[in-house]
Amino acid sequence: MTQPLRDRIVSFKFWKQGGVIAHASDPTIIGSRFDPTDDLSRAWSGEISGSFEDLDHAESAAEAALGIPLLEVYSPIRELWSGDIIAVAEFYEKAEQLEVDMARARRTSWLVVGSAFTASTIVLFSIVAIGDNTIRRQGRLLERRLKESEQMAEQNVRLRSRVVEASERYATQTDRFLKKLGSELHDGPAQYLSLAALRLEAAFSDRPEKPAEAEEIQQSLQKSLAEIRALSRGLSAPDIDNLALIDVVKRAIEDHSEHSPLRPEVSLQGSQTIELSVSDKLCVFRFLQETLSNAARYAPNSRCTVICKAHDDRVVIHVDDDGPGFDPSDGKVLRDDGGQGLLGLRDRVESIGGRFEVWSSPGKGTSVTMTLFPRKMSTS
Repeated sequence: MTQPLRDRIVSFKFWKQGGVIAHASDPTIIGSRFDPTDDLSRAWSGEISGSFEDLDHAESAAEAALGIPLLEVYSPIRELWSGDIIAVAEFYEKAEQLEVDMARARRTSWLVVGSAFTASTIVLFSIVAIGDNTIRRQGRLLERRLKESEQMAEQNVRLRSRVVEASERYATQTDRFLKKLGSELHDGPAQYLSLAALRLEAAFSDRPEKPAEAEEIQQSLQKSLAEIRALSRGLSAPDIDNLALIDVVKRAIEDHSEHSPLRPEVSLQGSQTIELSVSDKLCVFRFLQETLSNAARYAPNSRCTVICKAHDDRVVIHVDDDGPGFDPSDGKVLRDDGGQGLLGLRDRVESIGGRFEVWSSPGKGTSVTMTLFPRKMSTS
């Protein structure tokens, strides 16, 4: 044993099986029995083990009393020729330098861990701060965009309302103009033609036979008078300003029945006292006028049904027939005969904020639906 090692060893013990001390630097404990520690048990199994400052066992009481850091080492002792473990040597070595090294390593470890934790915290904080700033900036941008969208939506609602009001006024004024024009045709040229026919009849009343020219002139006058009156009736809408919805529907059907053999079945549902503007009433009248005219023209022998449903916030009118039907795309062209046609009806309904729908196919009948959302409007 070299001098430096001898200086470092403060005590030793040699153990026999069963925890008995066979020899020790402290003669007072030779022959004593102690409960085997974990390190001692591992040494008996052939492992070299050790512990630092673990002096809380009874057999280490003398070494613990020294008050210095000690490294406790257990080493198995084998028989030379058999290799069997016959004893275990235990040494207690001064470990001041080990304590210093471990303290330094502990400080270094904590410094590394602390530095890594601090760096990670700073990085994470930076990421969170950058993310938070980005989220706040995007949030402010989204709030501005949302506010702009809301303002635009409000503006669109106001503009749509103004467009609908303008369309209602235009439709009302147009129908009033056509009504006035029809009235003037009836009261002006029609009256003059009727008077001319009477005068012509009176001029030849004393003759047994009218000249052929006079007869032709009178027939022409009668035909012109009939065409003007028909034109006047087509232009003029009835006085429906003060009529309720149910009366407008009945009036449209009655006017149609005067010059058509088609007799639709009528069903009135819901509250028929709902208030309508003049433009809404005119739209209902023109819708029924055109759809019944189409049914009479294209499906004269069909079963036709008119259903009017009045709700608190809307009016829905269906006109159905079981006639030959048609391709709905054919209804997307303007009529050549001056009638409104389905395209004109769609424009009229949608111009005042309503909905217009057509279901039809060849051989399966036709269903036309108009939905209005009434709103009070000045009639002046």
